[in-house]
Amino acid sequence: MKSQFTSHVGKPMKKYGYSNKKGYGNYPNIGFTLVELLVVIAIIALLMGILLPTLGRARKLGYRIVCMSNVRRLGVSMMLYLGENNDNFPPDRIRDNSQSVSVGPYIRKKPRWIWYLNEGMGYVINPYKYDSQEAFSAALEMDNDYFLCPSLKNYEYVRNIRNGAYGYNYQYLSSTRIGPSGSYANYPNKSLRIKSPVSTVVFCDSRGAGIPHGEHAYLVDPPKMAVSKGAKCFSPKSPGITPIGGANRYSPVDARHLGKANTVFLDGHSEALTYEELGYEVDQSTKRPVEKSLTEIGGGGNNHLWGSN
Repeated sequence: MKSQFTSHVGKPMKKYGYSNKKGYGNYPNIGFTLVELLVVIAIIALLMGILLPTLGRARKLGYRIVCMSNVRRLGVSMMLYLGENNDNFPPDRIRDNSQSVSVGPYIRKKPRWIWYLNEGMGYVINPYKYDSQEAFSAALEMDNDYFLCPSLKNYEYVRNIRNGAYGYNYQYLSSTRIGPSGSYANYPNKSLRIKSPVSTVVFCDSRGAGIPHGEHAYLVDPPKMAVSKGAKCFSPKSPGITPIGGANRYSPVDARHLGKANTVFLDGHSEALTYEELGYEVDQSTKRPVEKSLTEIGGGGNNHLWGSN
């Protein structure tokens, strides 16, 4: 009987359809030419060029989602505070060194608003890490990630309690700075006095006095100074605060999430909004709010979402 690998004319067939003269056994030489290798590399580079921007945008969207969760939590914590304190807003900061708040086993003198939202947010700095009142009083680095925006993780001031991620709408809600009358500009102040909670910012992504992020960001300045509420200057008022240039002392919103800023309103809802939607006049050359000097009154923009009528 003839082998199954014999042709009809009696000549051996090439097993599997190819010769084994140049290969090993029944397998041929397999490899890439230089041209084929370069083509593969070019295809991989093209795919990376297409995918990397998409992956980068997805990462930034993820940061915005985490940040929005933090901002919403701030809004809930504010509601809890208002409910337990006769609808009074917490002060932007107590400026009298004789006053303090209790923080676990210690106290914090001249506390900023951050220390009043322990219920819902937790302590901004864990007091139980410190062995003494002196050590705790000197601590300025936040260790509670709810107060941190992931988009700022590589910046100098990311954990500084004065220069962190989120700012308080202090000019309209609760400013303990001295106003024209010689008393507090807008403190104490009750939430019931706010005519439109749904359109009044409470907290949002804040920039501070530097670019891309700077000092005094724990307070956020509205587009225009709230002179009707006794404001006489913007947030970074100290001469020691490093300005952007010249006399600028301004801490506007920071639209650091793909051109939008996470914002929570007094009624509890939150939105990601552009500078223009928040009322700022934008410098088209920088794509940021037009800078303002320390005591500048007026100018472009509007405060419709900040507390004005």
